[in-house]
Amino acid sequence: FRMTSFSLLRLIREPIGQLLLVILPLVIISVLGLVIGPYQGMEGVPPLDLTAITTIMGVQFFGGTYLMSYLDSDLLKTRRWRIYSLPINVTVYSSSLILACTLFSTLQGLVMVLFTSLVFGVAWGSFGWVLMVFFIFSIFAQSVHLLLTLAVNNIKLAERFSEIIGLGFLILTGLMFPLPNHPFFHFMSSYGNPISLGKMAVMEILEEDGQGIAYLGITILLAFTLICMVISAWLGRRKLA
Repeated sequence: FRMTSFSLLRLIREPIGQLLLVILPLVIISVLGLVIGPYQGMEGVPPLDLTAITTIMGVQFFGGTYLMSYLDSDLLKTRRWRIYSLPINVTVYSSSLILACTLFSTLQGLVMVLFTSLVFGVAWGSFGWVLMVFFIFSIFAQSVHLLLTLAVNNIKLAERFSEIIGLGFLILTGLMFPLPNHPFFHFMSSYGNPISLGKMAVMEILEEDGQGIAYLGITILLAFTLICMVISAWLGRRKLA
């Protein structure tokens, strides 16, 4: 936990990341809020609520780029032998980075949640539940980026894969444009897409008969996270040992 606190201080000193993953999404949502206004969408859900929740959940995925950058510089390239020469366990050190990046990404999400709730009245429901969903989704994002960092030797290529995966998840939510009327896209826009699962967990919990769907969504997201973590642990033992 002490190493985690140092990693959090290190993350706070990264203004570019905070600008891209907090300020820019809030600017986009603010512009959309002025354009869309309080209109009601399908099933009584305001379009701004749907857009804000999906956008913020999508941005959370890219919070894993912090971990990708630190793992590459500290344990794979620039500072590898300096870190390995220290009297610390590499597994403990990498775990502290994962925890710090997860907490930092979750807090960034909370800032965006509070902003959209106070300024535009986006209905998030229980902040405790939303915070838990964001924490689990952040762990998922870190595990995917950890997997990419360990599986791809070129960090620039791993970053491109991360961008393609993240944008692919967003596209499959149907936020950017309507998806084809096909069972595959129906599945990927709901249970096959981690961003949709996070959105489902946040939005369905607000419905009287939607708690079961919300719990199912968070359970599937946890399963995805566990699979990525198991594969990452196996790759980590081979590459970081």
